[in-house]
Amino acid sequence: TLLEDSCDRDPNAVALVHGGERLSYGELESRANRLANLLRTRGIERGDRVALLAENGSDYVVAYFGILKAGACCVALNDRNKAHTNAKLLADAGAVGLVARPAQFADQMPGLMAESSALRFLHLMGDDAAGDLPERIVLSTGADAADVSDERPDIAVTADDLCTILYTSGSTGMPRGVTLSHGNLAANTQQILAYLELTAEDSVMVVLPFHYSFGKSLLLNHIAVGGKLVVDNRFAYPHTVLQTMAAEKVTGFSGVPSTYAILSAKTDFLARDWSHLRYLTQAGGAMTPTLTRKIRAALPENTRLFIMYGQTEASARLAYVPPERLLDKLGAIGIGIPGVDLGVRRPDGSECDVGEVGEVVARGDNIMQGYWNDPEETALVLRERTLYTGDLARRDEDGFIFIVDRIKNMIKSGANRVSGKEVEDVIAEVEGVVEVAVVGVPDDLLGEAIEAFVVTGAGGGKSDHESDHTSDRSDAQAIDAQVVDAQTILAHCRRQLALYKLPRSIRFLDTLPKNAAGKIVKRELVKLVGAD
Repeated sequence: TLLEDSCDRDPNAVALVHGGERLSYGELESRANRLANLLRTRGIERGDRVALLAENGSDYVVAYFGILKAGACCVALNDRNKAHTNAKLLADAGAVGLVARPAQFADQMPGLMAESSALRFLHLMGDDAAGDLPERIVLSTGADAADVSDERPDIAVTADDLCTILYTSGSTGMPRGVTLSHGNLAANTQQILAYLELTAEDSVMVVLPFHYSFGKSLLLNHIAVGGKLVVDNRFAYPHTVLQTMAAEKVTGFSGVPSTYAILSAKTDFLARDWSHLRYLTQAGGAMTPTLTRKIRAALPENTRLFIMYGQTEASARLAYVPPERLLDKLGAIGIGIPGVDLGVRRPDGSECDVGEVGEVVARGDNIMQGYWNDPEETALVLRERTLYTGDLARRDEDGFIFIVDRIKNMIKSGANRVSGKEVEDVIAEVEGVVEVAVVGVPDDLLGEAIEAFVVTGAGGGKSDHESDHTSDRSDAQAIDAQVVDAQTILAHCRRQLALYKLPRSIRFLDTLPKNAAGKIVKRELVKLVGAD
C-alpha cells in the first residue's frame, strides 16, 4: 500500500529517474498492477515465493511491487551473483517463479530453470529471448503484461504475511535467507521516517542495490512519502554519479563507508557546492572518525549527516546518531531508533554497565521472522523475540553505543583479543590512507597474527607485499593523492596502540575486495595472505 497511497495522493509526481527515463507514480502503479494480474493468471497465490533478478531501475521497482501486489513473497537475488549461486538460492527459497530483466542475464536463464525444480514460470520484463527452457516452464514477456488489466488486484495481505526474503552477503559462508514480513518492513519504514523527516519534496541518489537491505530501505522510504528515486548504476565512474546528483539537485545521498571513502579520495565531492543536499546517510559498517570529520567539515552547515547502524535481520535499521551529536559522539552507532529497544548485554543476558563490553541486542516490530529453512541458526540469534546481533559494543553514560567489533572478527593474538576495527581507525588517521581493513591470519606462534591492507589516495603504496588486485581507473583520478609507505603507518600505530595490537605487516592494494553492496569482504583478504 505504500505505492498505492502515494499514487492516490499525486499520480503525476515523478517516482523514479534512471538515465533518460522519468517514471511517474501513476505509471509505476499501472505497470505494477499489470504484472501482478499477470502473475495471478499464472497461478501465483498468496504466500508463494517469486524471485526477482534485475539491476536497479524501473523494471526492478515495477517487479518488486508487482510481486507483492500479487500476494507473493519477493525473493531478492543479487544481480552480480554467478548463475550457480542464484540457482542454489532459488532452490533454497522454493521459488515457483522468476521475474527477470533478460538483457543482462539471458545466458543464465536456461541454467537457472534447469537447476531449480520448483520453478514453473519465467517472466521477462522485456521482449528478449530466454534460450531453451525446460518444458515445465511457462514463459511470459513484457508484451504479455501490456495486454493485462491495470486494475489493482483484490488480494488480502496481512502484516504477518511474508513479504521479502533477503539473502545475506554470505561473509561467513553460504548466504542465509532473512525472512521479513509486511509488518517488519512497514514498521522499519515508519521508524526511519520518524528521524529522517522525509517528505514528497525529497529525492535520493541511489547507488546501492535494491536487493541489499540498505538499498531496499531507500526504495521503501521514498515511495512511502511520494519522493523521488534517482538511480545511477555507474559508481565505477564516480564523477558521473556526482554529475547526476547535481543535475537532479537531489536532497539526499546514501552510502556505505567505502562509498564515501571513494568519493572523498577519488573525486571533487568534498569541494563541490551541495547547497541542495538536505541530508546524507551512512550505514553498512563503521565509517572512521577521520572520514566522518572530513565529510562533516565539507558539507553546508544545514546539511545533516546521519551515521546509522543496522542489520538485514532488522529490516535495515536499528540505531542512529542525531546529527547535532555527531561530533561529540564520534565513532558511535548512536541510540535506538524510534520503536527499537537497543541494549548491550553480558553472555548471561544481563545488561552491561556503562563502559562494559557486551553484545548488542535489539527488540522491535522490525526484527525478522527468522532464517528461511534454518531453525538452528535462527535459534542462535533470536531468543525471546530479541535479536542478538553478533556485535560487541559498549555504551557511555548518555546511552550512546560504540561498536568494538564483530564477535567473529575479534583477533586472538597470543593471550590477547584485538579489535580489528580499533586498529583500522588508527591507520585511517594517516594522511593519504583512503581505505583500510585489518584481519587475523593463522600464525604458528600467536594463533592469529594481525595483517593490515591499505588503499592510498594514489591507489597503492610501498610495501614488501604487492598485490595483483587492480582497479578500474578510467574515472578515478586521485584528488590530492599521496603515496604512504608502511613505515609511516607503523610509526603512527606505535604512537597510538599497545605493542600487541601492532600489525605484523602493511600490505598495499589498489582496491579492497567488496561485495555488491560495497562492503569489504575480509575473508578474501585472508586468502591473499594464505596464497603468499
